[in-house]
Amino acid sequence: MSVRVPSSGPTGWGPRWLPIETLLQWLSPAVLLVAWELAVDRGWLDHNFFPSPSSMIAAAWQDIRSGDMLRNSLGSLERLAWGLLIGSLFGIVVGLAMALWRPVEAVLNMPVQVVRAIPPIAWIGFAILWFGLGTKPAVFLIALGVAFPILLNTYAGVRQTDLIYMRAAAMLGARGLLLFKDVIFAAALPNILTGLRISVGIAWVLVVVGELVGAPNGLGAALMRAQDYQQTDRMLAYMLAIGLYGFLSDALVVRASRYLLRWQRTMDDR
Repeated sequence: MSVRVPSSGPTGWGPRWLPIETLLQWLSPAVLLVAWELAVDRGWLDHNFFPSPSSMIAAAWQDIRSGDMLRNSLGSLERLAWGLLIGSLFGIVVGLAMALWRPVEAVLNMPVQVVRAIPPIAWIGFAILWFGLGTKPAVFLIALGVAFPILLNTYAGVRQTDLIYMRAAAMLGARGLLLFKDVIFAAALPNILTGLRISVGIAWVLVVVGELVGAPNGLGAALMRAQDYQQTDRMLAYMLAIGLYGFLSDALVVRASRYLLRWQRTMDDR
């Protein structure tokens, strides 16, 4: 059985201005929305339990015009950014320390494994007790949820660094910080970015959970208010907004990863 080796030249996937991947990416949701609209219009789906895309878009447009969508989006994005920043810094620093120094790993390994097995949702009670209501408990839950995927990926990336690269760099005179920056951290960077991509998805889940803890605004808070008033069209609008923000943030991480890892040649280069 032969394996096709990717080439760096043109692939023949449609015209350069409209790759087939882009066409398929937008065609599938469009077909789904049309089928959904028809199903509600024909009465196959009950509008009270599953509103049509047109009514969902109308509810979203109403909140966009009033400014509610913008205020809620900015509130959620602020909590997400702070949670990701704090959790990522903690995960990278602790992951590097555990991977580089055996005594640190011996001290922290059991606490890390125990705490990461506890779902972040279980910390809601303590989050309220420690930080009160509002933004701080949400940021705490997000940071807690995103820290461990990045920590474990950082640890794995450092420990999997090929000793041949380290010995070659040492022979060329690399020592201390230079050896760490140009060899160890560079080798671990793909794993760290993979952990970041996983963490972004987790962060959006925890944004919604955290905003249940008395947040004054946010997509999750708006979603719960719509649920209280049985506004199913507005519920779906905010659910879709959360999904779209998650998609865009994941795409941003992917784009940043390709830029930071542009020295790699992978299947994406085909």
